[in-house]
Amino acid sequence: MRTALLIITLLAASFTAISQAYAQQPKQVVMLLWRGVTDSEKGFMEYLSSQRNVSYTLLDAKRDKQTLAEYVNRIDQYNADLVYTFGTTTTLALLGTEDKPTAFRQRNRTPVVFSIVTDPVGSKIISDATESPRNFTGVSHIVPHQVQFNAIQKLPDINTMGVIFNPLENNAVITAKKIQRLSAEFDIDVYLYPLKTKQGKPDPDSLPAVIEAMKQDKVQLAYLPPDSYIISQGEAIVESLHNQGIATFSATETPIRKHNALFGIVSRYYNVGEFVGHKAEQILSNNSSAQNLPIEPLSQYSYIVNVKAARTLDYYPPVSILKISELIGGNEWPE
Repeated sequence: MRTALLIITLLAASFTAISQAYAQQPKQVVMLLWRGVTDSEKGFMEYLSSQRNVSYTLLDAKRDKQTLAEYVNRIDQYNADLVYTFGTTTTLALLGTEDKPTAFRQRNRTPVVFSIVTDPVGSKIISDATESPRNFTGVSHIVPHQVQFNAIQKLPDINTMGVIFNPLENNAVITAKKIQRLSAEFDIDVYLYPLKTKQGKPDPDSLPAVIEAMKQDKVQLAYLPPDSYIISQGEAIVESLHNQGIATFSATETPIRKHNALFGIVSRYYNVGEFVGHKAEQILSNNSSAQNLPIEPLSQYSYIVNVKAARTLDYYPPVSILKISELIGGNEWPE
């Protein structure tokens, strides 16, 4: 009897040890990136690592679609427990659209979480009509356009707005068209200014002609959409616009914080990444499937005003905006 109890005890202890060792094995997360590590990835990794033992493999396409396609073709080789994607371009490359899914999406084996996708419905990653079976979830980072327009309406002397964007980025095109459709509702004229392309990429040499066209159209405010190219070239674009007296409104925080755009209402990348990390933790802990986790935006937004830009332009948002905004780039206003 004692021998039998000893064997049972040893088996139980062995099973417990094996279970603990298995639990301590790091989960493998592959991160498919478009333009390096942003604050979204920092928020994602810091949150997820605080909850679980995770090993990360970062695949950075460096804004090259051929490199991205190669990563997608080899994604199964990494035996990931979960895949993270950044942005609309990368997410579409991995998953495709609802009516034209990729082979990866059709296999439906490895769960996916996406971050910084402007419009999951507009880009057809999902449909607003039906909730089809899916093994992915994610977070959108864009403040509703109506909220943005409400703030823009409060700016003094803004009757004409121009949207400058990369026509090769699906999310940027969708945003530009949505902004233009809303213009009549808010009584602001909106013109679209796609950059010219050359050899399958935006042509930076077309920027002066675009800004000259804005001047001819008497544009008073340039809208910077959630466009990876515009963000990456933000310093040159914002400086060129401000030199011509054209104020800037950004739908994302980087052009305001790093490139001195004047104003914006944004969802912080870091907070978006944390929220995506929370969804990933739910999946990796087997607390929920990706199917059961909603695809959604953040519920809180940040108003940011760049004081340095306001001084440069000699153009200041009203007190009603300043009172609810984070002021950056300086904290003193001219007398």
